Amino acid sequence: MTSPKPQPAQAVTTGTALVAWFLAACAVLAAFYAAGVAFAWLPFNSGAWLVGDEASRGWLAYLLAALAHFAAALGLWRRRRWARWLAVFLLAAGLLPAVPAISAAVVDSRISGIAFWGVLIVVRAAALYLLLQAE
Repeated sequence: MTSPKPQPAQAVTTGTALVAWFLAACAVLAAFYAAGVAFAWLPFNSGAWLVGDEASRGWLAYLLAALAHFAAALGLWRRRRWARWLAVFLLAAGLLPAVPAISAAVVDSRISGIAFWGVLIVVRAAALYLLLQAE
């Protein structure tokens, strides 16, 4: 009796790769904000679009966000099941501060705010769609 041949590892899908790159970019930005806030180069709430209300906790919130985004990106590249759910959580949590922010931008007629938050909502929603379709 012969043993079955091992199956080759499946490649990362294009959608998962795009989401992993987006999460890696968010991790780099969060690390930049952590350094900027820690060394007082940036105001503590400058990256609130990335960490939400936790920005008031200072550089540690940005560092934790960088670690979480990096772990999700690396896990997606290695096709870990937990990474998909961590990425879904991070992307969904990123939508929460966008809703009141875009509403305020519409009320104030700030075109730049509408464009910024609108793009973030579309990108995060598209990433969620790609992750949930890949399963």
